[in-house]
Amino acid sequence: MTINPDLVVIGGGISLAGESVARPMRRYLEKLCIDPPRVLASPLGVEAVSLGAVRHALDHTDRDLFDFHKAPSH
Repeated sequence: MTINPDLVVIGGGISLAGESVARPMRRYLEKLCIDPPRVLASPLGVEAVSLGAVRHALDHTDRDLFDFHKAPSH
């Protein structure tokens, strides 16, 4: 492999299946990789994209309102 991630996160709606999806993926990667990554199902499920968008908006607002070292990025 040309990449060697430490962690694979299963996200979106399929992550609701939890270990039912993570376990077979772990077994497959153990056969394929010398140093297999950890495989986890995200607890965020289908709301991951929405939560990420809200976090991004909050970070942007925080920078614009409270970063006194830079001019606003409007």
